[in-house]
Amino acid sequence: MNITLARAAGTIGFGVAALGAMCASGAPAAAAGSRPLIAGDPARPSAIEITGATSYVLDSRGNLQNVACVVFVNHGPRLATKVGLSLALVDATGTVVDVDVMYPRGKFLVDTRSAFSVGSNGQDIGNGNCHGFGAAGAAARSTFVYRANKNAPVQEVAAILVSAREIVYDDGTAWRTDQVPQTGDHVTLPVAPPFSAAVAAGPPRITTRAMTGSPIELTDAFRYESAMQTGGGPPSGPGLLQVLAALPQTLRSQQICMVFGNRDPRGAKRVRVDLAIVDRTGKIGGIETLDSRGKFAPGTPADDSGSACEGIQGRWDGDTFMYSPAEGVPAFAVGRIVVSPEIVDFADGTTWMSPTYPVVGESITAP
Repeated sequence: MNITLARAAGTIGFGVAALGAMCASGAPAAAAGSRPLIAGDPARPSAIEITGATSYVLDSRGNLQNVACVVFVNHGPRLATKVGLSLALVDATGTVVDVDVMYPRGKFLVDTRSAFSVGSNGQDIGNGNCHGFGAAGAAARSTFVYRANKNAPVQEVAAILVSAREIVYDDGTAWRTDQVPQTGDHVTLPVAPPFSAAVAAGPPRITTRAMTGSPIELTDAFRYESAMQTGGGPPSGPGLLQVLAALPQTLRSQQICMVFGNRDPRGAKRVRVDLAIVDRTGKIGGIETLDSRGKFAPGTPADDSGSACEGIQGRWDGDTFMYSPAEGVPAFAVGRIVVSPEIVDFADGTTWMSPTYPVVGESITAP
């Protein structure tokens, strides 16, 4: 289906069958929360500088994970071939509730942005700069949660502090430290950087925008990736081609998901939101729409009513998503996707419509 630069209705791009349980209209969701702030640990400086981070939700054959990805720069004396990182999960009180480790491997050039690498985290997460955390039984949300054991309460992770514990260089020399974070440590929570319309590098940032007078509240929005393995059986016949065809492969597809709560006293039957596709400079380069249909009863301020997901046409180039707005129109790198309410149809036949809409060519402002 070709997408116009104006308003594109309906389902576009690719779909994911496994999303049915999570993104079906009216599906219940966990309590509203927010994705953790992922940043370098200022108390543990090293030659590895954390310069960026993103997160997404992964569905691997029905198993949900929250995935954190980090970008770093090697300021060491030489090319690094292995980097060990500590990821300290911190709650809202500043207490470290757990510490995990990740080991990107590759060629990390001096003073060069490193966002992709090989690693030992399996085929489901294809980037060694990313690390998955089990969703602890929660619904698919951008919120990271932690459970110490099966009988322990779920804790929301407010921040993930990243620090280097090992750096191996190409000449065989290495730097290591025993001063690594420990569960129970108390730290200062990082402060979120100020909003910037322009996003110079990395995957699209997903942002929600409230609309004055809207009967729905957007409580979450995030990238959602599904990973499915194919093949792995015996070759169908002799020859190299048959052997290669039988090798296991991981197929991935990505969508943008949103969760909302109906704050109106009337029941709703359709919710439409706009997805403003923003380029690297902060200007809207395309607009698409996402519909959620069902029976959405009025809820309290803490309740969520429904959710929906949408595929976006384009391709990945490293950690950059190149959006294809329409046939014959040049693709562009996406810096941000802004989700905002557009239309709500109520069960009594009335409709609310947003007084303003995103416009292609306009610059976005802070939500």
